Amino acid sequence: MIRAIVTLMLCLGIAFPAFARCTGTDLRNHLTPSAQKRLEQEIRDTPFAYGNHWVATKGSKRIHVVGTQHNGDSRMRKVMRKLRPVIRSADAVLLEVTEAELSRLDEVLRKNPSILLIPRGPGLPEMMSAEDWSMLQLRMGFEGVDSDLLARLQPWYISMALSRSGCGGRGIAAYAGLDERIERIAIRHRVPVGSLERVGDGMRSLSRQPIRDQLALLELDIKSGLNFDDQIVTLSNAYFEESLAEAMLIQKWTLYRDIDIPRREVARLLEQYDRQILDRRNRAWIPVILGTKGNTIVVAVGAAHLPGRVGVLNLLRQQGFTLSRAAF
Repeated sequence: MIRAIVTLMLCLGIAFPAFARCTGTDLRNHLTPSAQKRLEQEIRDTPFAYGNHWVATKGSKRIHVVGTQHNGDSRMRKVMRKLRPVIRSADAVLLEVTEAELSRLDEVLRKNPSILLIPRGPGLPEMMSAEDWSMLQLRMGFEGVDSDLLARLQPWYISMALSRSGCGGRGIAAYAGLDERIERIAIRHRVPVGSLERVGDGMRSLSRQPIRDQLALLELDIKSGLNFDDQIVTLSNAYFEESLAEAMLIQKWTLYRDIDIPRREVARLLEQYDRQILDRRNRAWIPVILGTKGNTIVVAVGAAHLPGRVGVLNLLRQQGFTLSRAAF
């Protein structure tokens, strides 16, 4: 699906073909006056809409919450110069999943194939129109995916494979994501590192979506001809400007605009997706964060988990923490 994280696609073993150059533009630069006004209004209603580094304080406890971008980008070098002293002085660092936990992914998928596969009942050929199934077979055939396997794959996984871009990071093979950089520094300075969840939990969240909704999004992804590069450039630029919530809102407005489908239905599908991949996990992480020993903790998670009423920052505020924005 277009909202997929490039790193997750890599972890799932989807091979990347050679891409043409990035052709995306920042959609924020092309808003009409009415759209700009709408953006300002919706941002005002979004808790913690700005900032990639916040400090939550309660008594002697200080929690540095850092929003990360999972795929590599050379602009992270400047960010790390500011974060390095924070990491070195921490009592513990928490990531979504550590490298050690991530190394168990193959084992987890072997033991729990239902994370990726439709476990029972009709397969995709029975659930999709003949035209859509033929188009999907053709597109995934170029990736070397056998039709029999394709028929049993969960639609969310296929959507990720279709969400390709020439702008998936400024040299994804050359630069580590911010999570990986933070973990390296912590290990180098012997700061304990832990995971907020088990490897595969994020994928389990996606597989919990009703198949009918997964399928609806897959069919939209197959039919949409919008330039995915625009989304990637907008999200990445907004991230480094510490205004990711702006790009996330614009994404919801613009996705599938070229398809004749009620916007209310698109909003429902995207909100249901966010409840699974963001809200559900955010709530599950709070007890882990609060239960971690140490007066100074660094929590580094994807930046999309920070803003909003069910964002990590607002959930910490509800636990009695005082939040202040810090340098990034």
